[in-house]
Amino acid sequence: MKNKKILILGGSGFVGSHLVGKLVAQKADVTVLCRNPEEIKNIPAFKGARLAQGDITRYEDVAQRVQDQDIIVNLATVVYNTGIFKPYIDLEINCKGQINVLEARKNVNPDAQYIYIGSSMQFGRVNEKDLPISEDYCQTPISLYGTHKVAAENYGNIYHKAYGLPSLVVRLPPLYGPSLTGKETRSIIEKFIKKILRNETFNVNGFGEDLKDFLYVDDVVDVLMRIMESPIREGAYHAGSGVGVKFADVARMIVQECKTGNYELVPFPKELDPFEVGSFYFDISKIKKELGWSPKIDIREGIKRMVAFYKDKKNTP
Repeated sequence: MKNKKILILGGSGFVGSHLVGKLVAQKADVTVLCRNPEEIKNIPAFKGARLAQGDITRYEDVAQRVQDQDIIVNLATVVYNTGIFKPYIDLEINCKGQINVLEARKNVNPDAQYIYIGSSMQFGRVNEKDLPISEDYCQTPISLYGTHKVAAENYGNIYHKAYGLPSLVVRLPPLYGPSLTGKETRSIIEKFIKKILRNETFNVNGFGEDLKDFLYVDDVVDVLMRIMESPIREGAYHAGSGVGVKFADVARMIVQECKTGNYELVPFPKELDPFEVGSFYFDISKIKKELGWSPKIDIREGIKRMVAFYKDKKNTP
């Protein structure tokens, strides 16, 4: 990655803070486009990166930074609690932002490698007999976020057909890992660990029976860097744990690792039930075969690392 010019859109967030540090360590020339560089300039994770003020929803900001880049990674997204509707901000960032990137690539830098981050939320509620879910499975999202992510992917496909601009999509499941920015990551595992360390009881919805796919942030960084180093420029890949784990088992692991606390298995709240996707985990055989990637950190080891991180008081927001 030495001397590669890499633009990270939405790079000030959870994944970006981990990715930027790794890229800088490998002597990459990293630019982070974010709304408030002042908020992150003193965070060690961003040391050595160029912090550029800008907004993915403004074409001029994107076009200015896309120019002369070797690689563009689009991490920009808006995430909020399931069942809450923020249609306009979601549309602006996930859809208009994607179009701005595609237009900027077309107009000023068509040769850059482009990596777009997709989501398991694009598939909605699937039939358990179809698990694990492969890349070509029908996408029927049941949330605004998933719907806009599907649309953003389709924009990329259209620009490929119309202008020959390839996009490489990496679809991710729910992520977890330590926050390097001091902000909440919205990871349910993080929330539960913090509750346990405060001696609070947490509720596990759906009695914890659904199978879930969780990917540790170090494995996310690993797969993104592997893609950047590969000659592959197009296609969709699923990067997940490759296995489903019952959420009740995750809760037990957290309590065991924290050596304190308790949880309760409860039904889904009525207001969330229409948006609950049920059991879901990715088939990762394609990315294993074509990129030689597989996750290194299983759920038990990931929880162990997070508990150790948040037991250190200075790391707890």
